[in-house]
Amino acid sequence: MATTKFQNNVRTRLYKKNYQGFSQNDYLEAAKIIGCNDLDNPTPEQIKAGVQYLIDKHNQSLEIPNSENTPSALTESEATQETGNSTAITNQQKEQLITVQAQSLGIELSESEITDISQTVSDSFTDFVSAVETINSSIKDYAQSKFDEVEQKIDASNNNLRDYINNRTTSLQRKSVEGVITTKEVLEQKSSNLKSFSKSLSAAFKIQ
Repeated sequence: MATTKFQNNVRTRLYKKNYQGFSQNDYLEAAKIIGCNDLDNPTPEQIKAGVQYLIDKHNQSLEIPNSENTPSALTESEATQETGNSTAITNQQKEQLITVQAQSLGIELSESEITDISQTVSDSFTDFVSAVETINSSIKDYAQSKFDEVEQKIDASNNNLRDYINNRTTSLQRKSVEGVITTKEVLEQKSSNLKSFSKSLSAAFKIQ
């Protein structure tokens, strides 16, 4: 099978990090896990996630549940433990999957965010694929909640600004009206005073 752009890019980055010895099946497995369907047109985020996945696999950072000192890569056959008709997955494996899947989507999560998401994910699945799909859904729900929070803050800020402008506009209008009334009253008073003065002056001239 000819090599793909995904494999070439990931292999080059791994080589620069002094990681070698991966088979073509390893690259295909990585592409499947991170959701890269078009191997000849991967995104930068998918390449980055693929590199991280294979580094973690090389370092054997994941362990099969209930195994004693037996390191394991996160593969469909080894990363999980079959319990009857379901597949068990550890918190460490969930967090690793969440990290890899988030990176493939171009999402950077903090350790606390990864932990929060993992707590919403079940420890048992019908198969490995359903585990990946559930984690993707959990990441989407978490991102949606964050977008909702930001949207609510923006709406609240816009409402506060709108209320402030309305209040200031109303205040200025009221002051303008009060100013017109005051000016009218002053002018009317001056007119009255002027008329009174004129009458007094006319009376004085008549007397003379």
